[in-house]
Amino acid sequence: MDTEKKQKYFVSRKNSIDIKCLACGKVRTVSVESLKNKRHSITINCPCTKTFEVDLEFRHDYRQKSNLIGSFRALSSPKERARHCVIADHSSGGLLLQMAEELPIKQDDRLIVSYRPDSSSPRDIERIISVRHYAPGYRIGGAFIDTNPQREARPLNTATA
Repeated sequence: MDTEKKQKYFVSRKNSIDIKCLACGKVRTVSVESLKNKRHSITINCPCTKTFEVDLEFRHDYRQKSNLIGSFRALSSPKERARHCVIADHSSGGLLLQMAEELPIKQDDRLIVSYRPDSSSPRDIERIISVRHYAPGYRIGGAFIDTNPQREARPLNTATA
């Protein structure tokens, strides 16, 4: 197999990709539905005898890098027990959180994430996510499951009566 750079293909909503062989130019459609949540790289054997690897991107919502300070907590936890995190990237479909400690989190847990989307926002917003992946002590990837994306959280700098 050649050591050239892998091609990256975004999986369509029909769970297929159209792969083009760089050697001969032939294009073929490949179903990758059975690979979802299992593999993100496959080897292609073209009829022209060229063999190459391609990376698969199953995400339909493109992520933007960010560095937003936020917090997260379990649905049943009070706001006072929220843990600090950094929103490392985000999309219209979810977030990637980074934290400094290992926590008892598993796939499909539901969390409330609070953050300020930009410095001009007067308030934090809260979003509910379902954990899609968790690297203990480091990263939580989650998909939004709430239906109110701009739900306001606590106002900042409020005076107490």
